[in-house]
Amino acid sequence: MESIEHLRGLFAYNDWANRRVIAAIRNCASDKARRILAHLLITESEYFARLHGKDSTGFDFWPDLSVQECSDLGKENAHHFEDLLARFDDEGLGLRADYRTSEGVPHSNTFRELLTHVIIHSATHRGNIIVALRSDGLEPPKVDYIIYLRENS
Repeated sequence: MESIEHLRGLFAYNDWANRRVIAAIRNCASDKARRILAHLLITESEYFARLHGKDSTGFDFWPDLSVQECSDLGKENAHHFEDLLARFDDEGLGLRADYRTSEGVPHSNTFRELLTHVIIHSATHRGNIIVALRSDGLEPPKVDYIIYLRENS
């Protein structure tokens, strides 16, 4: 089970990896990678709102954002999650959030579950971005967790 300290570390890694991807996309012309990045970041933002009970009915998880809009959203997301996790302890991760999916289906999950989903979802789509960059003949950034640990320990 994820502890608050572990989640804080994973969100610090997530921000680091997102910033590397944004920098790589800023310096290339991969439209597919940019669209996936926009999805990744808007999903992080929407899940943060779901922690506070947001009804996501009809929400568009695939917006057409510029690289600068992605950069701004990435910074905002990192700040929101850092602030949230700074106020929490392990017990707080058991709190439940009630929300509606984009299809309007009601659900309830713990903060631990939703925060873990954000990390896994973002990592999955960073992998998709790396594949898109490679298919465009571009060199993707290295965003492996172990590289983050080696550079930040």
